[in-house]
Amino acid sequence: MSRVRPTASVIVVNWNGELLLDRCLTSLAAQTYGEREVILVDNGSTDDSVGLVQRKFPEVQIVTLRENRGFAGGNCEGLKAAEGELIALVNNDVRLEAQWLERLCAAMAGHPEVGIGASKVLVEGTGRINSAGSGATTAGVGFNRGAGAPATAYERPELVFGGYGAAVLYRRAMLDDVGFLDEDFFLYQEETDLNFRAQLAGWKCLYVPDAVAHHVVGATADGQPGIRAYYHARNLELTWLKNMPLSLMIRFAHHKAIQELWSCWYHCVRGQLRPFIRAKWDTLRMLPGTLGKRRTVQRKRRVSSAYVKSLLAPVLGRELLRQKLLQVLGVKH
Repeated sequence: MSRVRPTASVIVVNWNGELLLDRCLTSLAAQTYGEREVILVDNGSTDDSVGLVQRKFPEVQIVTLRENRGFAGGNCEGLKAAEGELIALVNNDVRLEAQWLERLCAAMAGHPEVGIGASKVLVEGTGRINSAGSGATTAGVGFNRGAGAPATAYERPELVFGGYGAAVLYRRAMLDDVGFLDEDFFLYQEETDLNFRAQLAGWKCLYVPDAVAHHVVGATADGQPGIRAYYHARNLELTWLKNMPLSLMIRFAHHKAIQELWSCWYHCVRGQLRPFIRAKWDTLRMLPGTLGKRRTVQRKRRVSSAYVKSLLAPVLGRELLRQKLLQVLGVKH
């Protein structure tokens, strides 16, 4: 008898996350949604991550890579192995509540125009929100809605700009239309780029507040501040250049300038000016390829610039200023 094709495929990308995987995969095994498969993509780990999964979670399909290809590259390899019509991404430092997948799938089931299901992600052990879906600013910068707010806030399902890659669900039909994560990004902002491409092509994102995940924020990156600074600074530029409609680039040029001045100051204060400058230089080096991708993205655009503008949060808005303050204070959110 032929095997039933799973409705949902869950991809977990891992790099030396042996200490994180047990809680993540245990929470996936406890999901109430039965029609699923779990794929672990190991990014060339040197710890016993793969051995742990083989011993404790034999039902998990393992894709092993010889080198670390980042969040984007690892998930792209996972997608090649996935059979589901719905594709979930889950960080290895995330613990899911039992009905997380069931509630996301149910919310998207009756809405074929919805290509992304965004969950409520809480900072593990704090009672605070990490993400209530994702937004984007008029400077093209992705941010987590509601970051730092009490866990009881943001209780209403609603359409938002996009999903947060730590725990998100995508419709395969949307990925077939707009493409998946851009491997050039490697780490950070890759989901903002995908959210942007989806919105430009007319897909919607639904925030599902009762689909709850708990995230150990920074568990895989806190020891690499220079790498984090570099990829954030570079990928913000790639996202802007690929996706922002030209009319909005012109309209919000001053917002972009404010963002860059802030970013330069912040990295100077943090002693990360060198990776910041290298990021901007590499953005120029990558410009021909990025502009080629821009032409592809803009050809697929099915919505007006006015609609895109309505989705963007002002760079000097109250919510963004609050988050910048938390960032300066070093508060994880």
